[in-house]
Amino acid sequence: TGVVSQAIEDGLAASVPGEVTRLAGPTRYETAVEVATYGVDEAHLRWNGVALATGENFPDALAGGPLQGKKGSVMLLTHTAVLTASTGQVLEDEKRDIAKVRFLGGPGAIAEAVRGDVRAILE
Repeated sequence: TGVVSQAIEDGLAASVPGEVTRLAGPTRYETAVEVATYGVDEAHLRWNGVALATGENFPDALAGGPLQGKKGSVMLLTHTAVLTASTGQVLEDEKRDIAKVRFLGGPGAIAEAVRGDVRAILE
């Protein structure tokens, strides 16, 4: 509720048909895992083709979100210099369904070490 207040959620629930579902985690990284998992479980998206963007700045994730939706896949966030634990864990858990990964942004956004860690998880 620190990002989207309860009042906003209540207003949406009162004004739009259907159910309003809050997806959240303790940090933006865990929230991204929750959103991706929901997308796969409820919106017919896939883990294959998952994109990773830095959670330390928003433009790559913002620009990549529509691409991921069009491609039928999901997006996760990571720290720039170190693979975020929750992101690494979900990649490990879902690796049987991942044959392709997209890294959004250059090495200043997602360091080569993080890319290597992702490749190692998916081997």
